[in-house]
Amino acid sequence: MNEKLRKFLEANGLRADATEQQAWDLYYQLKDDGIDLPGIDPGQRSAPGDPGETGGRGDGNGDSDPGPGAGDPAAVQTSQAGSRSYSKEELDEIVNQQTVRALAADAERRSAVQSLINVAGVADLDNGDFARSLVNNPEITAERASNLILTELQKRNKPLGTGTMSAQVGMEAGEKLRSAVTHGLMMRSGIAVEEPAAGAGEFRGRSLLEICRELLEMDGVNCRAMSRLEIAGRALAANSTSDFPHIFAALVNKTLLAAYNEWPATWRPFVAVTSAMDFKEIHAIKLSGSPDLKGLGENGEYKRAEFSDAQESYKIITKGILVALTRQMIINDDLRAFTRIPQLFGVSARRFESAAVYALITGNPTMSDGKALFHADHKNLASSGTALTSASLGVGRAAMRKQKGLAGESIDVQPAFLLTPVVKETDAEVLLRSSALPESNMSAGVHNPWAGKLTPIADPLLDAASETAWYLLAHPNQVPVIEAAYLEGEEQPYVEEQIDFKSDALEIKCRHDFGTGVVDHVGAYKNPGA
Repeated sequence: MNEKLRKFLEANGLRADATEQQAWDLYYQLKDDGIDLPGIDPGQRSAPGDPGETGGRGDGNGDSDPGPGAGDPAAVQTSQAGSRSYSKEELDEIVNQQTVRALAADAERRSAVQSLINVAGVADLDNGDFARSLVNNPEITAERASNLILTELQKRNKPLGTGTMSAQVGMEAGEKLRSAVTHGLMMRSGIAVEEPAAGAGEFRGRSLLEICRELLEMDGVNCRAMSRLEIAGRALAANSTSDFPHIFAALVNKTLLAAYNEWPATWRPFVAVTSAMDFKEIHAIKLSGSPDLKGLGENGEYKRAEFSDAQESYKIITKGILVALTRQMIINDDLRAFTRIPQLFGVSARRFESAAVYALITGNPTMSDGKALFHADHKNLASSGTALTSASLGVGRAAMRKQKGLAGESIDVQPAFLLTPVVKETDAEVLLRSSALPESNMSAGVHNPWAGKLTPIADPLLDAASETAWYLLAHPNQVPVIEAAYLEGEEQPYVEEQIDFKSDALEIKCRHDFGTGVVDHVGAYKNPGA
């Protein structure tokens, strides 16, 4: 008999010292009973009279002798167990009972392992191969399966880490839960979620304390005897392994960025945006226009172009703020604190950017040549203030188009944006978007030469400096006037979370790295207005 088959039979009730005849009898008995046997070649039976063979059973091919008395119900096959002899019927019954118990135990093991797989959400890992490897291996107990599942999840689920809230492609069970809770709380706060995670609706109606309890219990913490304060404290504790800090850091991050992106940034169209790798000074080089094409030299060689340059500089600065989310906020179910405060952070970050940019326009800073941005010597400042009209716009446009490069070449700067204080916003829109020229001394049939030529932009930060002054700016792709930079290209505030060990509060820190500076003066024109 094949040795592997023999071991299988011993695992299913065959005595270790059973004869080969007894092993074959059990093998055929299991086949007759419809037991699922492993696909193992049983091997060649020994001929009658060989050592260990006390009889035979025909296989229908005549290749073995059934032996004396085989098939006779009265015949007795014996197996020694102590001093007692068992009949074949008794032996079969014993083996059948042992087989049934073994199969029942394996079925119970399979069920327990499958339950762990379902709870952990790993049924579909590797197209189900991981789950099948646990269920189909008789040596994998429920306890061992639990350890293997935990190890696999730790290997596949990278921790969110400080300040990292975005979900990854191919999310596993832990990440799916965090996304569902985060989206549910956002929807409860009235924040739009385009594609809510599966299960988000279930958490939409739950209190913060209920969510803390569920997260702790999923992590194996028994909350039955805990007070509400203890549950909140345990969820926020520095040594807690619950997902609460990560979930609420993600909630803070998403609500902050939503507010940041929705708040108007009127400066973006006319500012050149770049990236900085550190906090050192950024030297923005402005080049003159390309020199004229020149004839070839005597030997057909091309002459090298020469550029003049002037240098302006600025640097990135960091601003930020810190807020603590406490156990009391959780017990009071103060979700507004977790969402409204981050929204204010987002708005503050956007205001920080706008204030820095418009301060350059209204503050008229001194450039590297020792003259202010808007200066008579720069030929970009009206000699006297005039109201915003078609004629005054024409003067400003002509001044810009006649600007010269650093080498004295004509660069024909085209105005693209009209900046006004908000008190002049309507006047600017009427002037720029009317099909006919909207002036009292003009008939309705006079064509408006400004229709569709300039983009009007108004911001209250301009009103704070002057309610009459207006500006023309070139497109930053032609001649950038102002340049803004974000640290390493991160064009949004950065959020970090940390548990305060002394107070068991979740501290949320928002910081924003941003800098801006004047690059050139030829792409700007100012009229003090009237």
